[in-house]
Amino acid sequence: MNDKSVSTERNILVNKYICNYISKRWIVNRVDENGKEVTKRQYAKDCNLATSTITKLQRPEGYNIPFAIINSICTKENIILSVFFSDFEKEYGVSIIDKYLAKK
Repeated sequence: MNDKSVSTERNILVNKYICNYISKRWIVNRVDENGKEVTKRQYAKDCNLATSTITKLQRPEGYNIPFAIINSICTKENIILSVFFSDFEKEYGVSIIDKYLAKK
């Protein structure tokens, strides 16, 4: 694999894991203060995003998530970006992508 394809694959994996992390942490099985399930539509509205964006986040393969989307979700969740990325690294580990690529 040349450097460009390794870099491209690494970016695809980072996006996938970020989307999976956001989905698992804040979207899947989310309930409001009354115990009622929060719909994708409502969560999107709360984040000032399109419902289709939330749908893409929930795909197992993720998508090429723009930084602005991450920022919108972190703003809604009252979490600063440095904490988001720190928590993400604790969940997935920084070397998970390199381990995956090494297996190929």
